[in-house]
Amino acid sequence: MKDKNNIHSGHRARLNELIYKAGVENVTEIQAVEGFLTLIVPRVDVNPLAHELLARFGNFANILDADIVDLMQVKGLSQITATKIKNFRQYFNFYTLTKMKKRMSVKDSESFYKYLATLLRYEEIEYLYIFAVDNAFRIKQMRKTDLESVRETGISPYEIVNLVTSTHAKYLIVAHNHPNGRADHSDSDSDATIYVEHLAEPYNCKVLDSFVVGQDGIYSEKQKSYVITFKDDENLLDGYFG
Repeated sequence: MKDKNNIHSGHRARLNELIYKAGVENVTEIQAVEGFLTLIVPRVDVNPLAHELLARFGNFANILDADIVDLMQVKGLSQITATKIKNFRQYFNFYTLTKMKKRMSVKDSESFYKYLATLLRYEEIEYLYIFAVDNAFRIKQMRKTDLESVRETGISPYEIVNLVTSTHAKYLIVAHNHPNGRADHSDSDSDATIYVEHLAEPYNCKVLDSFVVGQDGIYSEKQKSYVITFKDDENLLDGYFG
């Protein structure tokens, strides 16, 4: 009698070999989802789960974007597996962002705008980023804060001063997003930028610009205009991999 685990193991190996050789974009979506699930669900046959997920959420992107509670409603999907699915998107974002950051100076405006878009365009809640930039216009570090907490308690002076002094930053860049909205800049955005400038000024550090990332593009406070507009079908990662 054949061992079911060995059967599944052989199928997994063949599927992953297919994806490796053909490329994930050249297999069916059910094969892609099933191959993905083999990475996070041990031993068992994940084909039925792949079908269940696609039937419920429609496509691979929607599966990764789904709320963890919704994922757990799918038959055969545990909280541990749902958490792994949510974590996978974070790992993917971490890879793409570190890949882009490694090759980028903020003087290369096109690359920097793509970087901002990758960070903020598809987020579903509002975040504030502050970037520390050296005198060669390279990003040294960045800080990410939930904007809701910023509205409640304000921007922490300690965080700004610590970022500037620990990185010896010559410049700061401020950016935040408007989920599902336009990249309109408000008076409160300008007030926040002025506040950051006042905190950084004693350390010979200036704010280069403040950006808003919306669904329609990226707005620059310094230039008083959109610096980039988005198309629904564009690939923000073009040119970063190869």
